[in-house]
Amino acid sequence: MKISLITLGTRGDLQPFAALALGLQGAGYDVQVVSARNDAAWVRGLGLAHHALNVDIEQIMNGPAAQEMARSDNPLTFIRSHLRGTAALKHTMLAVLEEVWAACQGADALIYHPGMANGYFMARQLGIPGIMASPFPIAATPDYPAILFYGGPRLGRWYNRATHFVFERAFWLISRAAVKAFWAARPGQQAVTLTPATTLQAASGMPLLGAYSEVLSPRPAAWPANVAVTGAWTLANEPGWVPPAGLVAFLAAGPPPVYFGFGSMKDPAQFRQTLRVLVRAAELAGQRAVVALGWNTLADQQALPPTVYLLDGAPHAWLFPRMAAVVHHGGAGTTHAGLAAGRPTVVVPHANDQPAWGRRVFELGAGPAPIPKKQLTAERLAAAITQALTPAIGAQAARLGLRLRQENGVGTAVRVVEQLLKSGSFEASAVSP
Repeated sequence: MKISLITLGTRGDLQPFAALALGLQGAGYDVQVVSARNDAAWVRGLGLAHHALNVDIEQIMNGPAAQEMARSDNPLTFIRSHLRGTAALKHTMLAVLEEVWAACQGADALIYHPGMANGYFMARQLGIPGIMASPFPIAATPDYPAILFYGGPRLGRWYNRATHFVFERAFWLISRAAVKAFWAARPGQQAVTLTPATTLQAASGMPLLGAYSEVLSPRPAAWPANVAVTGAWTLANEPGWVPPAGLVAFLAAGPPPVYFGFGSMKDPAQFRQTLRVLVRAAELAGQRAVVALGWNTLADQQALPPTVYLLDGAPHAWLFPRMAAVVHHGGAGTTHAGLAAGRPTVVVPHANDQPAWGRRVFELGAGPAPIPKKQLTAERLAAAITQALTPAIGAQAARLGLRLRQENGVGTAVRVVEQLLKSGSFEASAVSP
């Protein structure tokens, strides 16, 4: 059976889908990952088939619309900036949807990221199972606020319901115009309503998979059985990756350093200043440092003290266990990787769901309160690092790491998919770890 896995975005959006694709391939399925052309070499290097969409995601992320989205550090700015951004990118997204549609012909099932919500309608049109897979909690519940609102106040169950109502509809509104235009251009079009695709997915009986750990975000008991939290989908290793000799030597030359990295949070105008803040914070905290550039670049090499190693990037599963603590932007995958390594975590949220994961780290006792990027100073960051390295936080981070390492998110998700495809039905028992 052929399964198409559809995602579009940064490494945090891609890597869980690649991990699941490897799990499904190992179970005997014919899989293909459908994502941006930038991803092709990396995905194929894992031994997976890749259908490259004719879109340069890094070029898009460098544009003014995406840069505005990347600065959306509260629900209002998220909604406003994403509505403006998707309006500016509507023609690009329509072309992408056409390519995705072509890539899905002949598939027996679709697994799609909530940002590619047309997957729900495509699966219905093709008459095949469609599975939504989200790296963050997305189904509504009165138990806690929606992900964009999680870092804010706690005002009770009615407020929580209201935040999910707003988030689901705003998130759908961002995608709906392109999806509606796509179906309007073809016969036998799907009815694209105001009801969010996430709501339709949950009500359909088809799985809506949460690719994160219940340790980090507990599953509400009232969710229907087809809304399943499987655990994170992670890669054990990346074939062909070899640590730079300089990094190996740096790690061997002293005590474990602190990791600093903001992933795909590109900061072209201010990164040099941000790097100075990170280096100074490490110095004030009395720590050696590994600084990962991520999507940032330096036109010329900035002079750094010998206690700092500058790194383009490295697999978190290899790097984080070798660190004393990790400082990052709070992406879902990076947060899980740091905690799974058992390392104290300092989150510097930039936008989107990152404040929520920063708050969860603090609530779980694995790190200090998050420091929003706009409030970042060397002194505040140094104090947070010092707090993170206290014995109590270190012990709690180690306990959480042990629990997370015992999970098998990919294996659980594969069982859900297999049970659906083999029987045509979904049961709550399918998601038992």
